[in-house]
Amino acid sequence: MDEEGVEEYRTFRPFTRDSLFNIERRIAEEQAAKEAHKLKEAGDSDDSEDEIEEPSHHEPDPKPNPKLEAGRKLPPSMEEGSSRFVGRPIEDLDEYYHNQKTFCVIGRDKTIYRFNATNALFVLSPFNPIRRVALYILVHPLFSVVVMLTIIVNCVFMTMTEGPEEYVEQIFTGIYTFEATTKILARGIILTPFTYLRDPWNWLDFFVISIAYLTMWIKVLGNLSALRTFRVLRALKTVAVIPGLKTIVGALLEAVRRLRDVMILTVFVLSIFALVGMQLYSGGLKQKCVMNWTLELGTNVTDEEWLAFVNDSDHWWKVGDDYIVCGNGSGAGGCKENYTCLPDLGENPNFGFTSFDNFGWALLCAFRLMTQDAWESLYKLVLRAEGSAHAMYFVLVILLGSFYLVNLILAIVAMSYDEQQKQDAADAADEAAERMEEEERREILSQMTKSPSDASFKSDQYNSDKAEDKERVSLTSDQSGGSHLHPNSKKRGSISLPGSPFAYRRSSKGSQFSWKKKPSGRATDRQPLVYQTLESLPLPFADDSAAVTPSSEDLCNFPFHKNAPNGRRYSFASQTRRHWPDARPPSRRSSFASNVSRNSRTSRYSVHSPLDPLKKESKMDTLFNFTRKGSQRVPDVVVDKPRLDRDNDSVSSLGSECVGEKQKMSPTNTFLCPSPTAANVDIKDVMVLKDLIDHASGHRRSFMSVVSVQPEAVRDKLMNYLCLWNCSPNFKKLQYFVSLFIMDAFVDLFITLCIVVNTGFMALDHWDMNEELKRVSEFANLLFTGIFAAEAFLKILALSPINYFKDNWNVFDSFIVLLSLMELMLEALPGLSVLRAFRLLRVFKLAKSWPTLNMLIAIVGRTMGALGNLTIVLGIVVFIFAVMGQQLFRDSYQRYLDESDIGGGMPRWNFDDFLHSFMIIFRVLCGEWIESMWGCMRVAGYSCVPFFLLTMVIGNLVVLNLFLALLLSSFGAESLQRSEADDEPNKLAEAVDRFKRFGAWVKVKIIVCLKVKLRRKTKRPVIALSPSSSRPELNGKEALTDGQTVVGNGKAYELHQTQDTESLSPNKTDAEKGLDLPDGEKLPRRSSEGSMNKDSKSMLGSEASSSASSLSECEKDIKVEADGEPEINEVDIVYVKEPDDCLCKVCTRKFKCLTTIGESKTGQLWWKFRCFMFRVTEHKYFETFIITMILASSSALALEDEYLDERPILKAILEYLDKCFTAIFILEMLIKWIAFGFKTYFTDAWCWLDFIIVSLSIVLLAAESFDLGDLGAIKALRTLRALRPLRAVSRWEGMRVVVNALIKAIPSIFNVLLVCLVFWLIFGIMGVQLFAGKFHKCVDENNETLHVNIVDHRNQCESQNYTWTNSKINFDNVINAYLALFQVATYKGWIDIMNDAIDSRQPNQQPLYEDNRYMYLYFVLFIIFGSFFTLNLFIGVIIDNFNQQKKKQGGSLEMFMTDDQKKYYMAMKRMQSKSPQKSIPKPKLWIAGIIFDVTTNQMFDIGIMVVILLNMITMMIEHEGMIPEIEEALKYINIVFIAIFTLECVLKIIGLRQFYFKIPWNVFDFVVVILSILALSLAGFFENFFVSPTLLRVIRVFRVGRVLRLVKSAKGIRTLLFSLAVSLPALFNIGLLLALVMFIYAIMGMNFFMTAEEEYGLDDAFNFKTFFRSFILLFQMCTSAGWDGVLNGLIARCKPNESCAEYTIATMYLVTYLVISFLVVVNMYIAVILENFSQATEDVQQGLTPDDFDMYYEKWEKYDPDATQYIPLDMLSDFVDFLEEPLQLQKPNHFMLVKLDIPICEGDMCFCRDILDALTKNFLGTTETPDIPQQTEAETEYVVVSSTLKRQKEHYAAKIIQKAYRTFRRKKHGSEDEFEENDNDEDCVDNGDAETVVVETTSSHASDTTEQQKTVELHADSDIVA
Repeated sequence: MDEEGVEEYRTFRPFTRDSLFNIERRIAEEQAAKEAHKLKEAGDSDDSEDEIEEPSHHEPDPKPNPKLEAGRKLPPSMEEGSSRFVGRPIEDLDEYYHNQKTFCVIGRDKTIYRFNATNALFVLSPFNPIRRVALYILVHPLFSVVVMLTIIVNCVFMTMTEGPEEYVEQIFTGIYTFEATTKILARGIILTPFTYLRDPWNWLDFFVISIAYLTMWIKVLGNLSALRTFRVLRALKTVAVIPGLKTIVGALLEAVRRLRDVMILTVFVLSIFALVGMQLYSGGLKQKCVMNWTLELGTNVTDEEWLAFVNDSDHWWKVGDDYIVCGNGSGAGGCKENYTCLPDLGENPNFGFTSFDNFGWALLCAFRLMTQDAWESLYKLVLRAEGSAHAMYFVLVILLGSFYLVNLILAIVAMSYDEQQKQDAADAADEAAERMEEEERREILSQMTKSPSDASFKSDQYNSDKAEDKERVSLTSDQSGGSHLHPNSKKRGSISLPGSPFAYRRSSKGSQFSWKKKPSGRATDRQPLVYQTLESLPLPFADDSAAVTPSSEDLCNFPFHKNAPNGRRYSFASQTRRHWPDARPPSRRSSFASNVSRNSRTSRYSVHSPLDPLKKESKMDTLFNFTRKGSQRVPDVVVDKPRLDRDNDSVSSLGSECVGEKQKMSPTNTFLCPSPTAANVDIKDVMVLKDLIDHASGHRRSFMSVVSVQPEAVRDKLMNYLCLWNCSPNFKKLQYFVSLFIMDAFVDLFITLCIVVNTGFMALDHWDMNEELKRVSEFANLLFTGIFAAEAFLKILALSPINYFKDNWNVFDSFIVLLSLMELMLEALPGLSVLRAFRLLRVFKLAKSWPTLNMLIAIVGRTMGALGNLTIVLGIVVFIFAVMGQQLFRDSYQRYLDESDIGGGMPRWNFDDFLHSFMIIFRVLCGEWIESMWGCMRVAGYSCVPFFLLTMVIGNLVVLNLFLALLLSSFGAESLQRSEADDEPNKLAEAVDRFKRFGAWVKVKIIVCLKVKLRRKTKRPVIALSPSSSRPELNGKEALTDGQTVVGNGKAYELHQTQDTESLSPNKTDAEKGLDLPDGEKLPRRSSEGSMNKDSKSMLGSEASSSASSLSECEKDIKVEADGEPEINEVDIVYVKEPDDCLCKVCTRKFKCLTTIGESKTGQLWWKFRCFMFRVTEHKYFETFIITMILASSSALALEDEYLDERPILKAILEYLDKCFTAIFILEMLIKWIAFGFKTYFTDAWCWLDFIIVSLSIVLLAAESFDLGDLGAIKALRTLRALRPLRAVSRWEGMRVVVNALIKAIPSIFNVLLVCLVFWLIFGIMGVQLFAGKFHKCVDENNETLHVNIVDHRNQCESQNYTWTNSKINFDNVINAYLALFQVATYKGWIDIMNDAIDSRQPNQQPLYEDNRYMYLYFVLFIIFGSFFTLNLFIGVIIDNFNQQKKKQGGSLEMFMTDDQKKYYMAMKRMQSKSPQKSIPKPKLWIAGIIFDVTTNQMFDIGIMVVILLNMITMMIEHEGMIPEIEEALKYINIVFIAIFTLECVLKIIGLRQFYFKIPWNVFDFVVVILSILALSLAGFFENFFVSPTLLRVIRVFRVGRVLRLVKSAKGIRTLLFSLAVSLPALFNIGLLLALVMFIYAIMGMNFFMTAEEEYGLDDAFNFKTFFRSFILLFQMCTSAGWDGVLNGLIARCKPNESCAEYTIATMYLVTYLVISFLVVVNMYIAVILENFSQATEDVQQGLTPDDFDMYYEKWEKYDPDATQYIPLDMLSDFVDFLEEPLQLQKPNHFMLVKLDIPICEGDMCFCRDILDALTKNFLGTTETPDIPQQTEAETEYVVVSSTLKRQKEHYAAKIIQKAYRTFRRKKHGSEDEFEENDNDEDCVDNGDAETVVVETTSSHASDTTEQQKTVELHADSDIVA
């Protein structure tokens, strides 16, 4: 028996035929048990109703142990002894599979493989030698390595332009076939779990291999080798082994899974935009400008001649390669002279691929707009064809589609990444903790050496385990659930907390534990005899008659890991994965009394418990739980006894009796049932243990002391001599002096300045440098190299190498110095100029003293690992698509070379070889897919569309957004505010501080000198100083009165307050005392005050106490924080009714005469006048009037466009108005000066803005009156009038909030901008080194670049009279390089720059097509670091700032709540806003009643939805150029739909009567129906009378509105739209700000560029000539679209190689606009969306959404049609079952309702909100809830008489009394008749006995017995009174 026991409980046991037999037996037994259970249930249902209802106790479904999943590594605790079993089949390690036919194999690398134990391929049993060999090969690590290498080599072969030989393919196929065969032999094919095809990764292989054989055998199939590229996906699987990559791949897959809802929403929204686009622009883009035929054909022409002329493309107006689209509408693009605009000519633009002619093309256009790819060209085409009013369509698509949907995708990817990261971090922490525990365990066990006592413990130990083993799945003792889980388990109670000091025997029964409340007097009854540190071992107690004390040897062998509740095999998961004693399976909404619902949440109850909140850690759980304090070797056990006593419902059935079968099974188990057979405890043993442990700890100490005396090793000696340099004392002295010098702050400052100057010199490099400058630059380089080398040398000398190289910065420095010296030595060698680029890295040394740069570099460093992983994933994705593209489309691209076909030569972006394929895919990743797709579609047709769309969605929208997600996740606020502690003292700051101190010292000396001299002149009489005049200064500000002494106390100042005076506020000036408001904020204002600070005197009405928070005399020492943000004090604000002083106190103090004037008659009149003015400014109409004037003056500016000179009257009016406005604003300023005084006026930033703008106007007026209006400087000033609208900001609440947030973000945005500039500077200087002067080329008169064969270099070009010109965007100097890089980073105009770079040769040589193609690398690197990374830092910073602002303004209420309370509070807040609606009464008229029933039925709604979908489909079928039959058919179908919707509308109006219009969706339907009918009736009318067809189209658009009704029915989409709705107010404010910026820039643009040439990006419809055109052009550029074209247009007049003012103005104008709009404001948009989306999803995941409450009330209406807010108690069960998730409680729910303790009101009614409250608590798992203010309107007759729990107790008690009475009657009259009468109650009586016992035990807080399952699960602290 013993041997078997040992065998049974080894962790790893070989898988033998016996094992298989045992599994089969267990399966059979489980089957039998299930059958028996079913029969029993059937029998139970026939029992009499009298019997007490029994709760259904379902065992929660057991789950596989996540730590033992296939593919995971073995947990550390199991690694011991695993090496013997490597590659051999063993029994399954996971308890979950103990009755499934599986076995495990452990690989060399400790990976777990799980296999099926059935026969593979029907013949190979698990013991078959062939299968064993296959298994061994499969689990060998080399196997996967070989396969991986094969895949990689295969990929390399795939990239080759010329395909490999046939035999190579066959070799690869052979290897793959071998791999698949091995797997199939080892696993089996598909029928059972864990077989080959059950793994999705294997589907991929199987598919690829099948394809390979198919193509080999059936040649007809052609080359399907492209499909083999899918094999590359396998790389992702093996990649998942690397920890960091696993996170990223996991996040990717999770994101793709979650994108479902967003994808549906996106397709839906895009379909709507596509349908609208079809209705509006179908056929519109075919309008062309045709030459007037009269010029060629004369006036008299036939139709045929005219058609031939018009359709001849030679007669169309063409610019470059494109035909110009035109329109006849107002604002559309016109044609040039002698050309007319005609419709329907030729094909659509872009080879016919851009149009809205049918649904497919329209959808593609909408998607293109959403991804913002070259959308400006579509925008221009449509606006030229249809008129500029159509810009509205694009505004909507860009704002909703592009900004919202694309960022939703970003939000989802970011969330997936975030969660994945948290998950991985948790896993890693678990594993680390487990490892530590395991090590600790081994250490402790190794210290418990042999003990003299040799009590036999083994048998006990194994039996204990065996008995434990029976309790595999649950700690609940149940009737039927447990018995089938183990072959020989019988009904038995479970154990918990074995050997606990609190479990003491009852005197009556020696064999039963029970739990009782222990009177305090008996607390010391039993003391364990165990030395404290061993308390966690399963030792018995001294007074335990049956106790056996294990010997120390046994303790060493004690299998702790097996004693976990999970049974025989151990896994740490079993310690944390608890079993649910509750009846309900674990789910989000389990009852609040059950631990299950809290299982997933962090425990609210105890700090110690990692498990359920209700279960304290049992001894078994604390067993070797060493994760507490690091140094403490031994666990401290905390058992919170009172809690245990209270929570007897969760510590289930400990009172079970240990009798009968169970005792036979475990006769000697001390821990289950003490029996008298065991020996007594030997106290000496315990003492010996104590000594041993003391000895062990002493031993450890002595060991440590031995170590320190060991002789020095040779290696250490060498280290000391070579690296420590601390031998000779003289040398040490030298070191000391050198370190004094080199470590000084001034030296640091000097080095920093050197770095800056050196960077400046490097940036001076440019094309055509003169010799002098070159020489200076070279000399500077030598000098700086010398300085940096000297610095490094001296530092090494001072610190000695060992210390020097400990600092990473020093390593960095020495590396750069080394490179610089190498470069100087190797100067003569060609091609090493690249080393010069490394000098640029010196710039990064600035980070040492520039915190932001340091922080960002730290962020880059932190994300580097993840970024590296991400770049690998990115590489794999790009690689897969590139190889696929190459394989699929390479042959098609050859058509470009075939002149007879398409011709025109191979385009630059092609799939001809791997490099080009890679670049095309990379370009798609950057968001430019459409142009490459057109190139592909011309030769390969429509198959390109899915390929490019897939690449775009996966590559750009998912993988690239991961970049951003990664940055955002590492951009926590904690990174921005690093703790000051770990900052090294900043040397630079110290140096600057020295200068400051020196300056202050000089100042003091001068002042003292002057004072001494003055004193000599005038000996003034000594006056006793009054407290007010003798104030000391603090921080340079007036501070304290006499009685307050300032004691330096760290950063606080202590006040010893002696008299009632001003309070100290160290960071406020006098003007700011008064109110303690947050930094920088002034007093809240009434409408106009312009946020002026009122003087404190007037605020409190008296001059004496000038502080709002003056301290009383008796107050003790108060500490005032001198740093940090001032606290916000709650102060009642008293608005001032009179103005402040005119001048500040200094003036009045200096000039006493002012005071006397003030007190004179004139002064008093002046004061009255000021008070009057003050009242004027305070008047509500004053501000309104000023805002009106601001808006009017801004509008006037918008009218001053190019055509103003043609309208002299308007011009005169505008001039006159301008003077009026200026006068009004001057007057406003004067009034404010008089009212507020200068001091208050000029302390407000917004007033300064007003003042500057008014001053500008005054200067302009003066200039005009002196006729200087035409001077250039004055003209420039005129443009600054455009800033006037800014004044509106301070007066418009919503906008001010946004601007304030922006202003607070400016420092961090500015920092990031600087860091970007530093990053880019490096690339810029590299670009200058690589490309300076190489972008010049020779062009002919048509501006075509000539081929190298015609012109080879500059001299040849000029000798042949061609033009040698330079590209407008080039790398000739650093400034130009910056502009070029900005274009590359925004992907606008970057293709031309790259083409120039790729074609470049040497300076002054003619470029050659793709001569330098590896320069692509420079751009790819720059895009990854300069664009993906730095531009995304902007978003990171803005979002981070956004969150910080939110934290500051967070509500005070929520700070004091736990998370759970917050959730409950939010739920309640939502509940408060809703109350049951009175359901719409059914009409009296029977026919109306029938209609009412029909229309309110759900089926009716579903039917209408189907009709809407069909309607949508018919709308999609419409297209341009339909044949008349289809058109006619669609027309009739449309009429049918309109009829159906009209009928629906009429029926609903009849059924619902006036209530119809109360539902918003109905109103929407009604409007759509009316409009549809109008459109139908007007269509005929329009045909007869010629009205613009556009109007007709607009009306047709309304039909699309019906589709929107679909939203109502999709929940996931509703969440997304809900997050949009939540963000709308904020988005509106940001939109306003964006509009304001665009307005100002439009006016400035009109002033600057009114006369610009119409070239490149400017034409007759898009230019700066009028305000509206400027505005639509700027809207296009706010997404950075097309700004390169606009820039080229604006600088078209500039000659190359000459400086011109327009170039500077244009670049400044566009770059500042882009930074403000594209990088800042648009990113604020993104921040708001991300924030609200995460909020919305959080609501959905954690709490109850408003939707859930709506659902509740919707269902309530059915049960309470009159909205009484009450339902009868007997309907309660049905009602909660009728609800939907998450509030639903499915039947049987009687006991849940009892547990919820729902109040019952008079008349057995339940109140609506009580039920909802109980369900909410149940869902959130909360019991303690904050007080929620209840609404009281409907609760007047709210009288609670009972509750469901109370009612149940009453019933229960009544039954017991009845039963007792019957028994009494039976005893009294033992007569036959009576007995027969009561025969029916027999069962009840029998049960009664059991129940009586139960009542006893429950009332004495004993645990539930097995039989107690029959009773109700009551509250933990409830008492049943029988």
